[in-house]
Amino acid sequence: MEPQLTACKNCNHLFTGRYCNNCGEKIYTDHDRSLFHFFEEGFHFITHFDGKFFNTLRVMFTRPGRLSDNYCGGIRKRYFKPLSLFLLLVVVYLLFPVFEGLNMRMSHYLTNSFYGGYATRKVQALMTTHHLSMQQLTELFAHKSEKVSKFLLPVLILGTALFFWLFTFRRRGYFFDQMVFSSEVNSFFLLWGFMLFPLLLGLIEVIAHAVSGRYIPMSDAIVGPILYTVLCSYVAIAARRFYKLTAVQAIALALLFAFMHGIIVQGLYKFLLFVIVTNQIH
Repeated sequence: MEPQLTACKNCNHLFTGRYCNNCGEKIYTDHDRSLFHFFEEGFHFITHFDGKFFNTLRVMFTRPGRLSDNYCGGIRKRYFKPLSLFLLLVVVYLLFPVFEGLNMRMSHYLTNSFYGGYATRKVQALMTTHHLSMQQLTELFAHKSEKVSKFLLPVLILGTALFFWLFTFRRRGYFFDQMVFSSEVNSFFLLWGFMLFPLLLGLIEVIAHAVSGRYIPMSDAIVGPILYTVLCSYVAIAARRFYKLTAVQAIALALLFAFMHGIIVQGLYKFLLFVIVTNQIH
């Protein structure tokens, strides 16, 4: 007796069993339509999501580089997808911004040492052409910048991946591997630099004010080196594990990375953000 074939409602492919072997669509039964199953699926999603998400964060913080090494080696079920993790953290960062580091106000661009002159001319031209005051243009810029930055942040992933490929392609020839490692590094960059570090600084300020009655001033000259020292240390440990480097090689790569990452963030990402946003103001 031949098995009964079922036509898939999604792709019309004939198959046997509960799942279409062409597109993966499931045959739904009366149980699948029950209210109990509705809540059962919701509970499964929450526990499954939390398990993968927090396990991924745990491995990322306690074993730098292992997430990328395992993922590229075929161990994936236990982890959140690296790029999905980065994009999720981007959304969290933009919803609850503490540091402005990746979504600056317009005034930042006017005083930039590299392209401040260009930014000033562009702003003056916009004010003249559209009859806007500086305050009106600043508000327009902030509104549009918040949206554009969400879609532009993946530039960090690509730029960082290109950097690592340039120096390690003999060890990791697949660009996919470089993208995975770049996603891990930049996820740590977002978590540490724009979520955990600001909270730590806030805690220090609260304690200092409670003890001395004064707040400790935290300038960019202090915050920047601390942020990148921790990031550099993370990259050195992660690169040694992922690329199988010696300690000296890993440290050299991490130092070079800190320099290049600063250029990618300050020079490429922020400049592109300014150009795109100002060209959207009509």
